[in-house]
Amino acid sequence: MGLASNRTIAFLLVITAIAAPSITLATNGYFLIGYGAKSRSMGGVGVAYGQDGLAAGANPATMVDVGTRIDLGGEYFGPKRGFVHDSATLESGFPGSNGPVNHRSESNVFLIPSMGAVYKFNRQMSVGLAVIGNGANTRYDQKVPGLPGCLDGNQVPGQTGSTAFNFNCLGEPTVGASLLQMQMLPSLAYNVTKEHTIGASLAIGVQQFRAYGLGAFGALGFSSSNEDLTNQGNDYSYGAGVRLGYMGKFFKKRLTIGANWASKVYMTRFDKYQNLFAENGKFNIPEHRTVGFALKATKQLTIAGDFQRIKYGDIRAVANCGPNAADPNSFFTCGTTVTGFSNGLGFGWEDQNVYKIGINYDYNKQFSFRAGYNYGKTPIQDEEVLFNFLAPAVNEQHVTLGASYRPSRNSEWSFNYMHAFSNTVKGPTVFGPQSGLPVNGENASIDLKINSFGIAFGYKL
Repeated sequence: MGLASNRTIAFLLVITAIAAPSITLATNGYFLIGYGAKSRSMGGVGVAYGQDGLAAGANPATMVDVGTRIDLGGEYFGPKRGFVHDSATLESGFPGSNGPVNHRSESNVFLIPSMGAVYKFNRQMSVGLAVIGNGANTRYDQKVPGLPGCLDGNQVPGQTGSTAFNFNCLGEPTVGASLLQMQMLPSLAYNVTKEHTIGASLAIGVQQFRAYGLGAFGALGFSSSNEDLTNQGNDYSYGAGVRLGYMGKFFKKRLTIGANWASKVYMTRFDKYQNLFAENGKFNIPEHRTVGFALKATKQLTIAGDFQRIKYGDIRAVANCGPNAADPNSFFTCGTTVTGFSNGLGFGWEDQNVYKIGINYDYNKQFSFRAGYNYGKTPIQDEEVLFNFLAPAVNEQHVTLGASYRPSRNSEWSFNYMHAFSNTVKGPTVFGPQSGLPVNGENASIDLKINSFGIAFGYKL
């Protein structure tokens, strides 16, 4: 058997192993800033600058610059998130907690796997697979201070109280939600000419969701009932979409321009939570579009930048507005109704614009050094803080660092670090401190900061 055949078999075996699901968390909304240790150490850039086996995660066309290689990695991810809520008993009978409460989410350490491979089939065509993920997770203690009978989950006659969603002890001692999204991207890149490349990916999506502690939603008026709403365990949905990419090289290949369009990934419904999400449990993965450049300023220095727009506003479960904070006697505004319906309550997220910039410096054949910056204004509006206790994706500014070490011609170790600066969104909730009056001003806030460290191993075949 020839060398080429052995390489093909080895590549296919690795592809099979890579196809296992991966779990990640988020920083640009509920998307990661980038995929792979090299991209993440450069602020998430990649639409015009493919560097490893996960190149298709940003743009399948860039796989032609990668050669044949396999990349596997892991990342320690430490998000610190929480909320502050100052509520007081209202004349309308809504809950109070006798002053502000400050809750920090539990489960703050996660391991993110990264995996991808590219095979250069011939001079014109490369094929590959990237496995990427997104998501969010929170878990809070929502025991009611000052009501001892409520601390054990028992309702106290004649008394009300809530710190989050535990009105009259009808919820649970803890509240939380977990959304995990994974996409497998079998991809193809083709050189139309020496300077112009097109690429395409099939996006195969799998999602897992779980919510608990929302048993008071019916009593609060957020839902018509608690059936198929909370405490249903893990539920799964599946779907597919497509991605199309372009890469062009100009000025003797010193300047590279890239573009990628990722369609909405159309997912099946979360049947166990069809009364929680709008459109009876539908939760599609949003469309996003990216353009960017990579400039080889010198033989050793490359500067790259991306602009990305994520269409959260097209996903009703995310984009529909939440409870009306301006009127405690009417939860519904901007056409919304109770959760679960097409126009049911949501998280009020807007589309997000993301800006990424990064540099790569090849010090010599063994060492490369990287740095980057990523900015995306949070998609969460001030008046939507209440429901976003469960999804405080408020990071805006990120700085990144990284390096690679190549001990041999075929092997490479890469390292990355990301710091997402603490950011806080403040706003009103329907449970404001002004008794019987519409909420005026800020009585709640959500915040998030993140540190992550990653290591990846790449092998060139």
